[in-house]
Amino acid sequence: MKFRFEIIAPPPELAGRINTFYVIETDDQRIEECVPAYSAQMVIMIRGSLAIEHTKDAIVRTGAVAINAPQMKAAPCLIEGPALMIGASLTQPGWQALANLPVDTVHDQLLPPAPVFSDAQIAMLEHAAAQCAAGRIAPRDVCDRMAEAIAAAPHALRPDHLAVVEAMTRWLGSAFDPPLSALYDAVTVSPRQVQRISRRYFGVAPAQVLKRFRAIRAAMVLANPALPDSFRDEMLASFFDQAHLIRDIRRYTGRTPTQLRARTLSSGLLDPTGHGEAAELLRPEAD
Repeated sequence: MKFRFEIIAPPPELAGRINTFYVIETDDQRIEECVPAYSAQMVIMIRGSLAIEHTKDAIVRTGAVAINAPQMKAAPCLIEGPALMIGASLTQPGWQALANLPVDTVHDQLLPPAPVFSDAQIAMLEHAAAQCAAGRIAPRDVCDRMAEAIAAAPHALRPDHLAVVEAMTRWLGSAFDPPLSALYDAVTVSPRQVQRISRRYFGVAPAQVLKRFRAIRAAMVLANPALPDSFRDEMLASFFDQAHLIRDIRRYTGRTPTQLRARTLSSGLLDPTGHGEAAELLRPEAD
């Protein structure tokens, strides 16, 4: 498998809505991969096509714009090349500002760009895709157009919701296995309200969100052997045993620990630099 994978930081003013941009390019005719249980992803296919198992017959074809709704579990995908794909990984507030769709009811599915984006925005993004395919603009220029569309998100978030989501993000990023009590101590609303807001923005209650994030962070550690040994030790201590580790990593990334050590698109997507504040503890420069 030969591919190029690049992570592009969002503009600072959009860091609250976008975790990262990414560019995937391959000359291979067929790549079978797994999409981990990530937040919503905005995707533009410059060349080739993308099919994700949970989307049934939906395929993102050349020149198309699509949104992969937040995932509660990993899903196999097929990239048919030669392919060039540009994506934006959205934060939980970013997705709600764009779509205003509760994650506990809309997840694990591929969505058309409308009505999340206006007809004019879709036309602008499709034009950018055509320009990039023709070599007139670079993938980074397409990211700029995507940022423009995301910046124009039409839905205002409730301040009390945003405060809880920000507290959850800090809590998730504070340790590999932070106590649930630390989250409830950090907010001014009741545990029942926290759970309701968590389901809207993350799809499940906080304990299950932590389970998912813990597994994905464990996969990040295993996929990035250059990280300090202390990260690996702390990660292993957060699981009951190896069977627990393997089961959760497989559920949320579609890979076993051994498979994560290989150079694949999945391992590239597990770079901590592309996962916002919740992965901050895995970035040594943040110490």
